[in-house]
Amino acid sequence: MYHFNDYTMNSAQPPATTPGQRRLTRIGLALIGVLLANSPVWALDRVYPKQDVPASGKIVEITPVQVTIEVRGKNQVFKIEDVRKITFDGEPTELDRAREHVLNEQYEQALEELKKIDLGSITSPLIRQDVEFYRWYCEGKLGLTGSGDKAAAIKGLLAVASTNRNTHHLFELSELLGDLALAVGQPDKAVTYYGMLLKADSPVTKAVGLYKLAQVDLAMNKPQEARQRFEQLMAAPTTSAEMARVKLLAEVGLAVCENLEGNPESALQRLDAMVQKNDSTDLELFARISNAQGACYQSMGRTVDALLSYLKTDMLFFTDPDAHAEALYHLKKLWTEYGQPSRAADAAARLTQKYASSIWANRD
Repeated sequence: MYHFNDYTMNSAQPPATTPGQRRLTRIGLALIGVLLANSPVWALDRVYPKQDVPASGKIVEITPVQVTIEVRGKNQVFKIEDVRKITFDGEPTELDRAREHVLNEQYEQALEELKKIDLGSITSPLIRQDVEFYRWYCEGKLGLTGSGDKAAAIKGLLAVASTNRNTHHLFELSELLGDLALAVGQPDKAVTYYGMLLKADSPVTKAVGLYKLAQVDLAMNKPQEARQRFEQLMAAPTTSAEMARVKLLAEVGLAVCENLEGNPESALQRLDAMVQKNDSTDLELFARISNAQGACYQSMGRTVDALLSYLKTDMLFFTDPDAHAEALYHLKKLWTEYGQPSRAADAAARLTQKYASSIWANRD
């Protein structure tokens, strides 16, 4: 039996190393590290769930509904709705940086990363699909705010969908196409794109589709059809925080319908109660509430209150492009009524500059 003391006391001491030998050792270790980092053991596909640790292995199937990844010889299946992101073996590092920017709604930064990628050098269909998808997704998101090319984004996203009919991005792609179609004054096409969301397995995705279709109904002056959709949403079970939020937006929609049906007072009571109960950090929700309040005040002939409501959207809750365009449209008219032509001109100019092709910019 060997003991520690046997070696240290009775064995010959190892020879001292020279600086040159130590440098060669460091170089050798570094090379081993590079080889390991680029070996199949480390280069893996990865699925990042929203609520769990990532799964690393080989993706064997990916659809609009779920992704299957083989991990140590066993398949694991994740619903797309529960996945934060998916990365692929051999993809450029810039692609994942772009994904992270998109998840943080930093679309300009994401585009900068994507521009660094040489698409011609990519042979993997899944990696190529992701580069193209994120490129046009970012362009579309920026287009909704007035700083991107909406027409180019629509063309690009349609090309992605056509080339990759089973893409795991299908539902987010369809929703953005609907938003863009509505923004360029094509509500009929928006209905087609939003209708795709109703085919999802996810209750939240279906609810978003139903809500968006109701918004199209309102844009096409169909309050009765919109009311039916909003009421259907309100009757749905609240299974998650995401579903609860969609139902809040639907409640605002019901107030809009009430006002259009000649009941601005009851609609305003509903909206005032929502302001008291909810968090104003939800900018889209409060933009919708403020606009709906403005419409109620207009119906009641209270011009100053209507102005103040739409100004809240313009100054505080302007991140939702459609809601902001709606507010600017009404401000343009209300400032004129209030005897402020310069402010009316400012609202009109910003509406035309940022949302030139929108329904609101082209409405009398």
